[in-house]
Amino acid sequence: MLTSSLLNPAVICESAARLLFMNVQWIKSIGHFTSLPLQDQLLLLEESWRELFILGAAQFLPISDLMPLVYSCGALDRTSAKSSFLQKTQQFEEVLRNVRQFQLDNQEYTCLRAISLFRTSFETLTDPDRVASIQDDTQLALNKYISTVHPTQPLRFGKLLLLLPTLKTVSGETIEDLFFRKTIANIPIVRIICDMYKSQQTSSL
Repeated sequence: MLTSSLLNPAVICESAARLLFMNVQWIKSIGHFTSLPLQDQLLLLEESWRELFILGAAQFLPISDLMPLVYSCGALDRTSAKSSFLQKTQQFEEVLRNVRQFQLDNQEYTCLRAISLFRTSFETLTDPDRVASIQDDTQLALNKYISTVHPTQPLRFGKLLLLLPTLKTVSGETIEDLFFRKTIANIPIVRIICDMYKSQQTSSL
């Protein structure tokens, strides 16, 4: 998505915005997802957008040092807890490094996105059994794929699953501050994503 000559904060933020749009488009292409009740679709989208963004950033945004974004985004001017924000940024960098160290291919990234999307830990899901079944099928598909493509790495599947909880350590607020706050002010990203999804949902009817 970016070349080394274009690694400046403005271009990175533009690419991050396109990444959000790409994630929504990808979600809309999943028949198992769009066939769920709309209430479940929106809940899963709201709860997974951070993980989907981080996986997309690891795959498509070749950035390892977030400090240029820190200084350009204005977050240090908006908060008195500068050390806390810097710590959260470093944690974000570490999560990106941990994902990239596995050198995932497209299929593995896709499966991890789907596993992150189809989560069953929400009491308000109207059809949790169906969501659980889809997640189980995705995990089985990933395990089978890894055993075929990486037969010499029997622990790879488990290690990739253990990556997913670490994605949740990056807060949505940190992502918003780094990539989007200068352009959307205090509008929550999750609202923008859901509005985008519902708008496209309506236009496709």
